Amino acid sequence: MKILDSDHCVAILRGQLDVQHHAGAQELLGVTGITVGELSHGAQHSQHAKQNLARVEVLLAAVMILPFDEFAARRFGALKAQLESHGTRLADLDLQIAAICLQTNSTLVTHNLRHFGRITSLRCEDWLA
Repeated sequence: MKILDSDHCVAILRGQLDVQHHAGAQELLGVTGITVGELSHGAQHSQHAKQNLARVEVLLAAVMILPFDEFAARRFGALKAQLESHGTRLADLDLQIAAICLQTNSTLVTHNLRHFGRITSLRCEDWLA
């Protein structure tokens, strides 16, 4: 499964990314519940909130939404402790996204490779590069 980060979702919503060019016809795509929150916030905060919320709903209907459940939360705690022991940090929301990806054995599709690259066990792709 490929999990789309917010930056890729925004590019899709703006018509700047053709998912079919990168994902195979049988490729299962998802987003995390954290990304749902980020997209909802962005749409609510925009000048055209009603229209943007409707576009977000269309996107979300086409993907699987993965929750931050107990297992991902335990993975989050371990990852955060590991990063801190190496003197590095990652924003908690990004760390939650990474934990969900690792827990579901998924690849994160993100343009933010610099931050997510701190987690060596996380598979990442950048379709915006």
